[in-house]
Amino acid sequence: MAVRRGLSPLKTQVPQTAVEWCDEHFFLPEGSSQIPGRWATQPVQKAPLNMMGNDAINIITVQKPTRFGYTKMLCGALWYLGVHKKRSTVVYQPNDALAKDFTVNEINPLLPVVPAIQAAFPDWSLNNENNTVKKKVCTGFSIDIKGAESPNNFRAITKQVVIADELGAFSINGGEGDNIKVLLKRIQGASFGKAIFGSTVVYSGDVIERLMLEADCVFNFHLPCPHCKTMQALEWGDKDSAHGMKWDNSLVGDEAKSQSAHYLCRNIECQSAETKGRIEYRHLSRMEDRGRWICEKTGIWTEDGLSFYNAVGNKVRAPRRVGIKCSALYSLNLTEGWIELVREWLDIKGDPDKLQAFINLTLGLHFDPVNTRRLDHQVLLDRREQYKAQVPNDVVYLTCGGDTQDNRMEGYVWGFTADNRKYMIDRFVCMGDPRDPEVEDAVVEFCARTYTRADGEVIRISRVCWDLAGHRAEVVYKLSKRIGLLRFIPCRGASSYGQPVQTMPMQVNKKTGTYIVQVGTDTAKDIFYADIEVPLNEQRAVHLPLDGRICGEDVCKQLVSEIRKPKKTKQGVVFVYDNEGRRNEALDCFNYALAALQVSIEKFSLDLSSFKTEKNVQMAAAASFADLGKKLGAQ
Repeated sequence: MAVRRGLSPLKTQVPQTAVEWCDEHFFLPEGSSQIPGRWATQPVQKAPLNMMGNDAINIITVQKPTRFGYTKMLCGALWYLGVHKKRSTVVYQPNDALAKDFTVNEINPLLPVVPAIQAAFPDWSLNNENNTVKKKVCTGFSIDIKGAESPNNFRAITKQVVIADELGAFSINGGEGDNIKVLLKRIQGASFGKAIFGSTVVYSGDVIERLMLEADCVFNFHLPCPHCKTMQALEWGDKDSAHGMKWDNSLVGDEAKSQSAHYLCRNIECQSAETKGRIEYRHLSRMEDRGRWICEKTGIWTEDGLSFYNAVGNKVRAPRRVGIKCSALYSLNLTEGWIELVREWLDIKGDPDKLQAFINLTLGLHFDPVNTRRLDHQVLLDRREQYKAQVPNDVVYLTCGGDTQDNRMEGYVWGFTADNRKYMIDRFVCMGDPRDPEVEDAVVEFCARTYTRADGEVIRISRVCWDLAGHRAEVVYKLSKRIGLLRFIPCRGASSYGQPVQTMPMQVNKKTGTYIVQVGTDTAKDIFYADIEVPLNEQRAVHLPLDGRICGEDVCKQLVSEIRKPKKTKQGVVFVYDNEGRRNEALDCFNYALAALQVSIEKFSLDLSSFKTEKNVQMAAAASFADLGKKLGAQ
């Protein structure tokens, strides 16, 4: 037995492609797969999986969506390269914790169910130095699984194959220069060195986009229309697109609309035919059987990832560096087909976070943030309207956002409705040193103001968030203690992007004796800039008063003072807001007023839909303050 095991690396195997090997030997285990059982390579997966195992291809980069089966393909290719070709591999995940998760959730569950792995891995059932979460030592090859955050994990590692999963989350420079160069050093000198890079993507300008630009060919999957046979890559499109994903917008309700989901062929003549160019999800499997992966830059194409042809059909060498782009539109694992993708799209309803998730994860595309162009302030001036009273009838809750400068205190009152519309109600400016008692008294008086709704109800400002960063923070703390710790709350912008609109601690700050709210200013700005473009008669719309004292030209300029600009960081390119030196107090104060609303909703169970009159609001506020000890541990 020992001799047989020692000679097993010399055993001759019938050559197989990655797809052939996986279809014969690979299994999807219970618990880590949606559909457990024997692996069957789907048409959309054949060329990418074969490219992962093709010795002629040195670097393959996959810009992956969800529902593509990439992780399972990666595991199949990993074991194919090891078991069938005796290639040692190092797998990098963004950090050590994710590396461990990859072993526990993806690699280890395969060991008891894949006999081909067991035959090449004598210690598969043991817990010893040959079988750990970081290393698998098999007969004739080994697999290392490491995190990419530590430079030590790149040292003294030489393999035939390097895999970087979720490469977009890696640092661009881990301390030893360009991480791509560092990764490729792991396979330098190998006879059939191969790098497999895969990742979901976020913003343009990331490392995946760079690798795609450096690739010899970037392939998209083109399918023949079942009616006219026109080859085309599936695209989502939009309402103005001549082809792409479509649904019947005349139907009532999102569910009815999503049930009508279909794809419209790009051939105009096909659209004019009896079939109207309508492609159904049931056609997809047969279309993919006849599909081709085509590089639109070079015209080179392949059907199986093994043989490559130029635009006129002559066979050519396989490209050394390839890129693969795909989307969930090609997935054959959708329970309800394209219906569920359209349902997901209709659920976005202008939410920028949901939109980004759909673009990044479902379509597998980079998300180009909105607000990279400044909105003309004249649009806001023209949008202003004459309110029937100080506060429109449907406003049920008032908050205030305030800003402290060296020479003034400034605040804006915003009203909110049950359906999330926003009304600018009032503006406060008091010139003078904030430390002067007269200025402080003016802020106190302002926060005590009451307003009359169109129906005659009197409504007051329920909660205030006032910026303390950079200017006279001690004055803001003093005002909080004077007006009320939970009615007037000091706040500051969060130190990192992508934070919630508000994050409030459960106890007062021991140093200041007040609560301090962290405001996700970029998230709040995303909301404002998305909602300012919503028509006035729709939910979420932003309303501005036709009143020069409250909302004149200068205020409108401040509200649209910021745009998103690309910024290089260690993690890649991110888009950050920049006012480019313009005044932005009005926008900042909206952020703080929105944070004050969210504090009320998230910390005091505010339900705007249940408020109809000021009496309800005052009763709810009283109940909230009575419950402070339980809610926030106030002292």
